Amino acid sequence: MPRSPTCLLALSLTACAPAQLPTVQEVLPDVDLSTDWLDFGEVNWGAPITRSLLLTNQGDVDMGVSSIQLIEDGFEANFVVQPNWGSVICPDSDDTAASAAAKGASVDTYLGGDTGNPNPGGDDTGEEAPASANKVLGPGCKLNIEITLDPTTVGKFFAGLAIDTANDGADDPTYFRDPDAFHQVVILEGSGMRDTGNIVVTPRTLDLGHLSAGESSYRYLYVHNVGDGDLTLTEPTLDESCGPGFTVDTTSYDMGSPLEAQSGTMLQVNFTPDDTDAVYCAVYIGSDDDDSPEVEVNLKGNSGDDPQNVPPTVTIHYPPVGTVHNQPGDLVMEITAFDENQPATSLYCKVSSAVQLDNAKIADCTPTDESGHVYVTIPSDELEVGTDTLVVTVTDQAEVKSYASTTLLYMAGYPSSDDDGDGYGENDPDNPDCDDNDPTSYPHGTEVYDGADNDCDEGIDEGTDGFDDDGDSLSEIEGDCDDNEPATYPGAPEQPDQKDNDCDGTVDEGTSLYDDDGDGFTETDNDCDDDNAEVHPAALEICDGIDNNCNGLQDYQEGCEELDSQPHIIGGIRMTHNAIGAGESTTMTAQVHDADGQAISFAWQEDSEVTSAGHIAIDNPTAQTITWTAPDDLPNNADAKRYSVIVQVMDEDGNQAWAFGEIDVYGDPVGLTRTRVVIEPKKACFGSSSAAVFLLPMLGLFAGCRRRESSLD
Repeated sequence: MPRSPTCLLALSLTACAPAQLPTVQEVLPDVDLSTDWLDFGEVNWGAPITRSLLLTNQGDVDMGVSSIQLIEDGFEANFVVQPNWGSVICPDSDDTAASAAAKGASVDTYLGGDTGNPNPGGDDTGEEAPASANKVLGPGCKLNIEITLDPTTVGKFFAGLAIDTANDGADDPTYFRDPDAFHQVVILEGSGMRDTGNIVVTPRTLDLGHLSAGESSYRYLYVHNVGDGDLTLTEPTLDESCGPGFTVDTTSYDMGSPLEAQSGTMLQVNFTPDDTDAVYCAVYIGSDDDDSPEVEVNLKGNSGDDPQNVPPTVTIHYPPVGTVHNQPGDLVMEITAFDENQPATSLYCKVSSAVQLDNAKIADCTPTDESGHVYVTIPSDELEVGTDTLVVTVTDQAEVKSYASTTLLYMAGYPSSDDDGDGYGENDPDNPDCDDNDPTSYPHGTEVYDGADNDCDEGIDEGTDGFDDDGDSLSEIEGDCDDNEPATYPGAPEQPDQKDNDCDGTVDEGTSLYDDDGDGFTETDNDCDDDNAEVHPAALEICDGIDNNCNGLQDYQEGCEELDSQPHIIGGIRMTHNAIGAGESTTMTAQVHDADGQAISFAWQEDSEVTSAGHIAIDNPTAQTITWTAPDDLPNNADAKRYSVIVQVMDEDGNQAWAFGEIDVYGDPVGLTRTRVVIEPKKACFGSSSAAVFLLPMLGLFAGCRRRESSLD
């Protein structure tokens, strides 16, 4: 729209009638932006990029700037806006006051309401501007606005930067706003990138099983790079407590080569123990990427209870209970030890003297062949004269023990009070027989599940399948799958301890160590929802409000695969002119971003007051950009009228968004210039001899020259 004068002032002063006062026509503030679209391109996290936007006052008078701020569109947190009011570039001027104004001095002018602060941090001098103070940009001055993109999201995003100008609201303004384009919106565009690797290792606890000395087993660790950038794995590090039994084989991965984004590899962990002692340690998996943390994986071998383990069995064939050995030679025992889970030769078997030597080991009975059958020679010097209880203890690699016992009379006869022939009498002062009618009950005998006190310790069936050894009210016969652990029994709450606490045959289900949803990841493996197989660290991030890949970023932060996105109007309705005269036109447009790339339809709606007057303001209500034409006459011959306009956008899936805008319409064309009077010293009627240029507000000369849009401020 061409800028043209609307108010020519003719002065007639009685005291100066012979003189014609000269006038000067000045252009009101004219906002000029170096661009209305600022594209930052792709920006990595942690590497912000700054671009400059130049705001110029193309007018001849001071321009008030009420706000420079980001519109709350949803992505504004990615941007930081800083107007450099301390370094405004202006034309040369000797006028100190004009120079101060030109450099963007704060003025304590309040327009009412929340006008915003164009410089939230105050001046570069350290003085903070009032919360609703305006800034002043002098004629021809240029303000550099620095805009920094520091991504907090991944993916493409837009934001709107609104720049608003204002006058001071006085009858005789000292600064002005752009009369017809006082609200400008600059579109900011960028893409956040997070080109970093992210290691996820599964499982986070690796059980190498129960092995005998010299046996070997291996398990695999799966290493996934679920990040957006490549990374290179470093050599895995074993904790010192692992010892020589653990090794890590990395031959499946070429050490030193990149592990590409969204790919994985395997590392083989080997275990060859020197003994059957339990081992607990850790291996650390890391990379050369400082942003990807080192992952600790717990290793264990020969530890805890083996849910598949069956206890060993042991049978004493000779000597039977109550055997008398009166010859001075060695005693030969015949024993069979067997285990379903391991070779008999790998069992640990010992013979102890329970009475004479206080359970001291007197012989090794480990089988010499896989049958488990063995003859054990007990030297005579290990035997004490009198009655003794010989106990055979067999221990498997899971440290589960089984017992058998017999009695032996060495160089001695039966006590007179021994009625059952087990070598102990009920009147024995040191080791009395607690049931002298039962040869299976005697001091230090092996307890069996028979309802009797077999070892004469006043306890019945302890250590057997029918006794509640751990005090949880259930025995093995009653379903307790680990009667040495009080937290394990049928119906017990499952705990993340590598044990079948509830005795249902499954270990750790429902806990952080169990993959409840079958996606290959447990909570310990960083699965943030182990009840949803679509959610795990290697999952595709979908725009569904869920953190699908468990990296702690929301959809709007990370960027995601759109299934059904909402269209997004950037910066509201953008207008070439915010104020026009009756019968004049402006263009309006709605910039829309739809993440899933669907086609967008537009529906512009007329103001009801326009349609009720029989006027059609919108030329093409289904276009993205429209021409809006004001009525030729305002209702009730008003000087000014504010009309509303609404645009509705919709994607192919029916998702909708709306934006609302307002346009000021005046009875006459909007004034883009003003006229002021120049008072020359020799023609002045005030007795002043000094040259000066005066505005005459005291005479009311500008009452008819005030901008008409002020009535709508």
